[in-house]
Amino acid sequence: MKLKNILITLSLIGFIGSVHAQQKPNIVFIEVDDLPAHYTSILGQKNAKTPTIDKLAKEGIFFSNAVSQGTMCGPSRNSLITGVYPHNIGFYQNGPFDGLELNTWALPAALQRAGYYTAHVGKSHIHPSEKGLKGSKVEKGREAHKRLGFDYVWQSLGRSVVGGKEPVRGKDAYVDFLLDNGYFEQMKKERRKNSTLPTDVYLDGLYTKLALEFMSNQKEQPFFLWLNYSVPHGPYDVAQKYHDPFTKKMMPTPNYVEDPGTDIPALLRPYPMTDAHEIEKEQLGNFANIYYMDTQVNIVLNKIKELGKTDNTIIVFFSDHGILVGDHGLNHKSTLYKEVINPSLIVYDPRSNNNGRTVDTPVELQDILKTTMEWAGASKKDINTPYGESLAPLLQNKKGYTKTFAVAESPGYYTLVTKEYKYIAPFEYQKDGFEVLFDLKKDPNEKTNIAKENPKVIKEFRLMAKEWLNNHGEVKIQAPMKPKKKKENKEKKAKKKKNKA
Repeated sequence: MKLKNILITLSLIGFIGSVHAQQKPNIVFIEVDDLPAHYTSILGQKNAKTPTIDKLAKEGIFFSNAVSQGTMCGPSRNSLITGVYPHNIGFYQNGPFDGLELNTWALPAALQRAGYYTAHVGKSHIHPSEKGLKGSKVEKGREAHKRLGFDYVWQSLGRSVVGGKEPVRGKDAYVDFLLDNGYFEQMKKERRKNSTLPTDVYLDGLYTKLALEFMSNQKEQPFFLWLNYSVPHGPYDVAQKYHDPFTKKMMPTPNYVEDPGTDIPALLRPYPMTDAHEIEKEQLGNFANIYYMDTQVNIVLNKIKELGKTDNTIIVFFSDHGILVGDHGLNHKSTLYKEVINPSLIVYDPRSNNNGRTVDTPVELQDILKTTMEWAGASKKDINTPYGESLAPLLQNKKGYTKTFAVAESPGYYTLVTKEYKYIAPFEYQKDGFEVLFDLKKDPNEKTNIAKENPKVIKEFRLMAKEWLNNHGEVKIQAPMKPKKKKENKEKKAKKKKNKA
């Protein structure tokens, strides 16, 4: 009789444990690549087609003044997953980087410890340690990502991996997929042209398919899915129907396109683009890719609803950073203008009674780590490990978020952003750098450096910056970029060949 009672008790404990696990919310990160926030409807772009993102922002919490810590894919993603700043890992631009150290703290592993089944699907650009691993590049990359705490991994560097060269198996998962399914030659032929591939063969459509399969297979254990799309990052090769709605006349005038860059450090003005035709081409491509991106997010959200998981699944939508499309006369990223450091952060928690708001408090993208671990019931040790601060008070419309500024970093420089000002200063190793100050109330497009005219404000920011640097670890320097070899044109190559003969 006693044995029977013990078995019943153990059974009840197991059942209660199972119910408790089910009460933990599923968490889905939807990260997109290079999304220019000012090309979405939620920030006033009337010609954008982003109904899904708009709806998510209206039903959730839109952080209109969120700041990404990195200004290029690699620095942003590697610092985010580990809860540090780019300066802590010496990674400011895509280029030489030794990778994350073995046994580095990472969010997915913390969620595993909290009882979650975790997945990474999509573009990675994360560089976990491959020390001691053997096999192909794909195999080592997959196992290295698992070391960070992902149970399931399907990752690729993006559509640009399909270049003009002959394919090499084992180098990238998408190349292998195209070869296995007989689509490599078509993808290669259509490179940088509007795709005619089946929807679930085009890379981001494949990401969506894999994400749906992953969620469908999760029955009991709460799950964490980090879904990383490679759009709207170029090439602008989505299917023609996503280009069709947009015309040249619909393209907006870039923010301060005539910016001469007066009194702004040269390092903060890389990649000049003043040619009107090039700007227009980039704009049209971005609008098309963003429209496609929005449709993929819609498919994911509809699947969550179909699975009956909507009421217990938190959605966090964001971009790794933004991008300049002629704004300030520049193209690309790797600078600290608002168009680059705004990551379009949206949080939708279906359990909340405080949704449907826009929060203009400057917050950091990495704040979502502590927030996520609180949702997951992670240990105090894990919650206290990364930098950042929980967004819980802001999500609950309460006081308690204590940070007074948000930080972003680019090669040689960092910025402190408040509601009133943006202060930019060189890291100590940037010997020839100088400070920049924008008055965000009077100068929202960041046109005029007023640092020299405001010594008192600069003094205050210097003190804030000094304290922040002292409290946030060693500033590491990234290895210099290797100079690119100049490509010879066909005539010169032919001449050399003739001379050798």
